[in-house]
Amino acid sequence: MDQKKINEIKLRWKGKGGGPEAETTISDSKMDKNCVHVWSCTSDVAKIIDRCGSAILNIKEDSDGVHFEIDRSAFRGAPYAFKVLK
Repeated sequence: MDQKKINEIKLRWKGKGGGPEAETTISDSKMDKNCVHVWSCTSDVAKIIDRCGSAILNIKEDSDGVHFEIDRSAFRGAPYAFKVLK
């Protein structure tokens, strides 16, 4: 991936909270063996780039948000997105 393009996207989305319908979604499909799909329209875009920028296989930005294809090796799994409550 073009690191300059990734950094430009990161700067555009850094600090964007979004409105009441803002979201970040993760699609972990068994059909996609090599990647995980993530879409966001919040500052999560910048945070995702910071955490796993080198694992981004593809990135597409439009006026609504950013779609990532991220190498599966950087993904811990959906269950690890939650805190353990006792």
